[in-house]
Amino acid sequence: MHIKRFEAATLAEALAEVKSVLGPDALILSSRTIRRSRDRFGLLSRSVVEVQAARERDANPGVAAPAEEDRRLEPEAPRQRDADDAARDRFELEVRSELRSLHRAIEALSVRSEAPARTTAPGSVEDLAQHRLERAGLSASTGARLVAGWRSACEAQPGIGLEAFVRDAIDAKLQPPRPLEPGAVRLLVGAPGVGKTTTLAKLAARNEEGERDVALVSLDHDRVGASDPLRRYAALLESPFIEASGADEIAALPARRAGHEVLVDTAGRGRLDQDPRVRLEPLRERLGKALRVELVVDATARADVLRRQIDRFAALRPDRIVFTRTDECEGVSPFVELLLDPRCPSASWLGTGQRVPEDLLAAESGPLSRALFGAAA
Repeated sequence: MHIKRFEAATLAEALAEVKSVLGPDALILSSRTIRRSRDRFGLLSRSVVEVQAARERDANPGVAAPAEEDRRLEPEAPRQRDADDAARDRFELEVRSELRSLHRAIEALSVRSEAPARTTAPGSVEDLAQHRLERAGLSASTGARLVAGWRSACEAQPGIGLEAFVRDAIDAKLQPPRPLEPGAVRLLVGAPGVGKTTTLAKLAARNEEGERDVALVSLDHDRVGASDPLRRYAALLESPFIEASGADEIAALPARRAGHEVLVDTAGRGRLDQDPRVRLEPLRERLGKALRVELVVDATARADVLRRQIDRFAALRPDRIVFTRTDECEGVSPFVELLLDPRCPSASWLGTGQRVPEDLLAAESGPLSRALFGAAA
């Protein structure tokens, strides 16, 4: 039996390739969707369909298989449907790519008016640095701010390169994972659907922040069954699970769960929700340094949406930001752009997929800087 593996952007394309290579009598052994990453962090990955197929080897190698008369007996309608599906999938991918490109162009135009006017002559070192940063995907205003900072840094430290300066700027906005004190409370907040529950489960199962006992708490009681996934994660981790009713109960947990780090999953809140932060803000005053607020955002969201989320949750004074779905981004520039915004909290973690706890990486300036400037090469 002749076995061969095929990869394509869609299942229809993969099946068409199977028929083209192995003939219509090929046997499909398996199919799955996988990610092919262009770097070890999965930040520039893409989804492909992998199909494994086989057919019997010819008894007489000199005879072509399958026979022409067998091909004539094959119904034409399924083959035409496969071709139509493949064409439709390719068209959809092209449209999505064009829409993303158009959206980036609109965002660049919207921020260009905010950028300070250039004071350097075309072709100067500063002008070339600005162009390189924009080519890497950063906005004109962020590029101008970085170039101005780089120029000042060169006066104090002659010879520092642009990439080294940007790497240091990114590093200044990162916090390495560190253990919390026993009895500390970690509160995850964010918009609906950004991955708070999955992120909390990953954090509970990771040991980079030190071996510790954890208690998982759900404050998401607005939706029926909203706490069920977290309850299952707690059972897998053999950790206590608690459904809390409000901020008062959360504030009492450190005393009730002495020796545990308390991880709290909150309800997702959109921009039209009527100021939900009033219930949580008192925790800052009651728990003080024992409370860590982490804002979870979807790295694939538009830049203006991400900035509005930072503004919406600013009253809670988030200590950190966690970027999810970085594996679905075409590059690192969207969330690096946000990270370099002075209003953005420091980052510790990048979510790179759905696996718990593997798809959660500590944010590092070196890989982010290399990925950023690699896009400008």
